[in-house]
Parts: sequence; C-alpha cells; structure tokens
Amino acid sequence: MRTIDREQQFDRLVGLIYESVQDIGQLVPAMALMCNEIGALAGHYIHMDVASREVFSSLISDPAFSAGDAEYRNYYSSIDERLQWVATGAIGEWRTDYERFDERSVRRSEIYNDFLFKYGVRHLIVGRIGGEALENEGLSFLRPLGAKHYDAQDLQFLERTTGHLVRSSVLRRRLRGLERQQQADQTLLKYLPYGTVWVDAACRVVSFNNVAADILAGADGICVKAQRLCMADSGADGMLAAAVRQATGGEGRRGQWFAARREREAPPLVVSVIPAQAEQQAELVDGSAPLALVILQDMNRQRLPRSAVLRKMFALTPAEARLAEALLDNETIESYAQKADVSRNTVRTHMASLFSKTGTRRQAELLRILMMAEPPIHS
Repeated sequence: MRTIDREQQFDRLVGLIYESVQDIGQLVPAMALMCNEIGALAGHYIHMDVASREVFSSLISDPAFSAGDAEYRNYYSSIDERLQWVATGAIGEWRTDYERFDERSVRRSEIYNDFLFKYGVRHLIVGRIGGEALENEGLSFLRPLGAKHYDAQDLQFLERTTGHLVRSSVLRRRLRGLERQQQADQTLLKYLPYGTVWVDAACRVVSFNNVAADILAGADGICVKAQRLCMADSGADGMLAAAVRQATGGEGRRGQWFAARREREAPPLVVSVIPAQAEQQAELVDGSAPLALVILQDMNRQRLPRSAVLRKMFALTPAEARLAEALLDNETIESYAQKADVSRNTVRTHMASLFSKTGTRRQAELLRILMMAEPPIHS
C-alpha cells in the first residue's frame, strides 16, 4: 500500500478512536482497521473489573465472532487465568500471551482448549489502555491457529496508536464521571422536598420541579411574571436579583441565601441561590450563559429528618447515613471513628460506598451533594 494511503487510513483510525469517547461502538471499525494492519482475525475491546470479573462493556470487531464475545462475557471472563497478568501491565503497554504462557500452560488451559481453539484463534496481543486500580479497559487482537508471532513491525504500529487509545480512555472515564454526577444531581433535584428553580442571569425561569410549581402556584411571596422569578416584597426581590447576579457572574461566583416575608403564611420562605455547574446547565439550555439554581424552602411543608432524607435520596444504609451526617457536621474520619467507636478502616469502607452511591470521587464533591440535600436553614 502506498505511504499516502496508509497515512490516510491511520488518520481515519485516529478519528474513530476519538469518536469512541462518546460512542464506544466506533471502536468496532477502529479495531477492524488495526486487524488489517497487523494480520489479526479479530480485535476485542473489554471494560471490566478484574477483581469481581464484572464486564461493563465488550465489543468484537468481526460479527462472525459475536457468539464468542457473548461466551466470554457470560462465562469465560470468570475463569480467565490471564486477567491478573493483564491487569498488572502498565497502561499503554502491549503484551503477547506466548511471552507469558508456554505450550504446557496452554495445553492445561480451559480458555485456550475449550474456547479460543474452538474459534480457530491462538496468538493474542493485549494492551491495557485505561482504568483505575483493577478496573480496566483493554484491547486484544487474535491471530488464526498456526499463524506466526507478532513481529516488531506489528508492535511499532500498535505503539503508534497507543497515545490516542490511552487519551480516549481518559476522556471516556471523565465523561462517565460527569454522567454519574449529572444523574446524581438530577435524582437529587427530582426528589428533594424543596422547590428548585433554574434561572438565568436575568432571573428568567428555565425549569422547575413539582414542589416549586406548587409554591409558585400559591403566589404567596414569590411568583413568575413575564417568565421572570419575582419576590412580592421589593426588598426580597432586590436580594434575589443580586444573589442571581453573584451566582452567574464571570468571577467570584458563589451562593447566597435569605428569608422572604410572605402575606398569607407566617413563616418566611427561605431562598437559597447556588451557581450551576457547567455539566448541569448543558442539559437545560442550548446557550452557554451561566445559570443559577434557586432552592425554595417552605417552612410549612412537612420535612423528613436529615438522616431520612439522605437515606431515601441515595439508598444509604443507616451506618452510611450516620457518616454522611457527621461529615455535614464537619467531623473528620478520625473523630467520627472515635466517637462512633468503629475502626478507621470501617469508616473508609462506608466512605467508599458514599462516593459510589452519590457518583462522586472526592470528599469536597461528596459534601457539595450532601449539602444540596440539606439547605442551610432548618425549621
């Protein structure tokens, strides 16, 4: 093949690799191009947790091997003795199975004798392209029985793709994190026992939840006029406008709260204004103008205890809810462990579960989500 044609093919391959960040299916034609270059029968992408053997997603480049892909996901991944070896490889490193597993090992292996040989494949080269701890994204390529080993030219081509594959995996992982965060935020806002209203910098309403719809329908202290969120009291209306400007400003964006007097109900309406995160507002409007989240707390509405709200919101166990409350009360892991008379390892286990259930990775993110479930003013 002419050099210019090969470069065009490689450019197409790189494009498919980056398209796979949002559409993982684009790895199928990408792997097919790679198979053509290195003489492989099929390429196999897998994203899994090696410790639990849970397969999150799996793709095969050739539809003729779809049954084998399903067999691997449903059974052979659970007994594949090569996975620990794969997981110990560095990200971006390519390894061949014949360098690690000799013919004696192969003859004893269920994976080779009952699975790979059945589909007429043998030599495997595998690259770990991403993941954290034992969670891995990897690509492997299979050659037919009797084929020669992969050579230096094959490895050189794969190494040329490595940087693009690794970067695409990093972007995919970040995208998954944002999606988990967004899902947690949307779930939280949907089930909060408070009114939530998204507004732009001019207080124009973008969307609101059912509780906010009830509060606004009552038009006691707050309402919507000409698509703008307004307070009945002029002083409170000025505070709302100022808080929204602060939350949507170019620099120093921060949240504020205030209490608004009402006419028919004695307790005031507590209004909290919080800057929106970029990924939250992306799902609400096409434009890029910053948004603010206005939380309306009606003191006359019956409220659940904080621990009950947290448990219901995030499906927490009682122990996890107690830790969440302690974090909201500015407890450290060490002080909570001592106060609750549990080991720090136990607390760290509960903390890991809180991260998982709230779609967060760091304590600061976790506290932000927990605080949104409990606005700063309490009845």
